Amino acid sequence: MQDKLRRRYQIQKEVSRGGFFEGFIDVGELSRLAVFLLSDQAKIAVEFSIRQSDYDAPILEGRLEAELTLECQRCLEAMEIPLRIDFKLLINADDNAVAESSLETVYSEDGTIDIFEVVEDEIVLGLPLVIMHDDIACNKFWQTQEQGPEPATKENPFSVLAKLKTIN
Repeated sequence: MQDKLRRRYQIQKEVSRGGFFEGFIDVGELSRLAVFLLSDQAKIAVEFSIRQSDYDAPILEGRLEAELTLECQRCLEAMEIPLRIDFKLLINADDNAVAESSLETVYSEDGTIDIFEVVEDEIVLGLPLVIMHDDIACNKFWQTQEQGPEPATKENPFSVLAKLKTIN
């Protein structure tokens, strides 16, 4: 069953229904993510389901896609970063389930989960550590070793001694 995306979900209700949700989230609604972005006009496509897992805890499984505008740290110009993130998180799992499954867990508040917070966390974790264009020539002031002047070659001061060397 497919439903419209909303912000909060009651976990037990959605597990019993076996709901599948999809929709779009405006980047402007994610305040922690907005710090990294040059433009908040993007939309994040989200699809996910909440179901029972094999580890005695519900599981939140889904995918998100976005094209975000960030600042290149080399040339300081806008740069589009396409993101496609698949996530699988246990909900309110105990330590044994986390260790056994090797999945991360997310915790609910009063049996509900805020999907916007989950999406925001996944995107922040999915961003590159250093955002730069692949081409280093994006910054015209950036000089590589090939562009610099060739170092002057110094003459060895002991080369004169080589002439004085005699063979016995």
